[in-house]
Amino acid sequence: MRITVLGAGSWGATLATVLFENGHNVTIWEIDAKRAKDLNDRKLKPFEAGDLLPKGIDVINDFESFNKSDAILFVVPSDYMRSTCNLLKSKAISLKDKLIINATKGIENKTLLRMSEVIESVFNGVYNNIAVLSGPSHAEEVCRKVPTAVTSSSVNLEISERCRALFMNKFFRVYIQSDMIGVEVGAALKNIFAIASGIMDGLHYGDNTKAVIVSRGLKELTKVGVALGAKAETFFGLSGAGDLMVTCFSRHSRNRAVGEAIGSGKTLCDAQNGINMVAEGVKNAVSAYEIGKKLNLELPIINEVYKVLFECKDPLTAVNDLMTRGPKHE
Repeated sequence: MRITVLGAGSWGATLATVLFENGHNVTIWEIDAKRAKDLNDRKLKPFEAGDLLPKGIDVINDFESFNKSDAILFVVPSDYMRSTCNLLKSKAISLKDKLIINATKGIENKTLLRMSEVIESVFNGVYNNIAVLSGPSHAEEVCRKVPTAVTSSSVNLEISERCRALFMNKFFRVYIQSDMIGVEVGAALKNIFAIASGIMDGLHYGDNTKAVIVSRGLKELTKVGVALGAKAETFFGLSGAGDLMVTCFSRHSRNRAVGEAIGSGKTLCDAQNGINMVAEGVKNAVSAYEIGKKLNLELPIINEVYKVLFECKDPLTAVNDLMTRGPKHE
């Protein structure tokens, strides 16, 4: 198939390489013209692991490949999903009759829409053609062909299966999941708990504390998802517990790294600048906090992360407030 990948970051480049090595015709679209040229000339390495893009992948800054493509893969930061879709629409690019794959993890601030809903809101009538690809899959390991399993989810089984067929190989296994709401919510919210886990690392707490964040975080994640229409069992799979564990514990997790810097005493701005990559959990903490208020949900970890990030609450005070809440049933 002819596939255009939107986004030349480490995850976009990694997925593009998986598709290319599976025998597909792959083009990467990069919004920054200079970065696109440098990547195309192989002056830049998009991978954390230090690998160059395969020579058969072209990196472009124009829009010629889109209408010729059979599939479009979104791997842009969630904060830029709407503006990217609007840009494509302004160039008279149609996504109807194309396989649309979303690998962007997030819930839009203000509208509180999932990424598939943002795409649908701009390109009306394409929702049934969207598949979400998500799961515990750090680019640094996938590009080294470390055995990995993810989930392909859509409201349309055929679309899920087409997405799986594109990506599946001997080291990148793809499962089918019908609960697209749950997959997208899990993908977005797990990053908030990764920030919380990093804060615990920065405060030099131990494994006991990290286990609390992961287990109680899964409870909060499930509560939000079910309130938004997801199935509870979805969150015990790859896009829920699996993704939550890998991002809370891994040294590759940019969200955990941001949290660790904050727990060590750095400001949010300094923490984000230190990783030099997008930490989706920061923006998604706002969305999750607003969802909790809107739906009247008790989300103590999400609320404390929000207050640390945006209300300058001291991390030690936040931990103390979590630990001294009134007695509860688990």
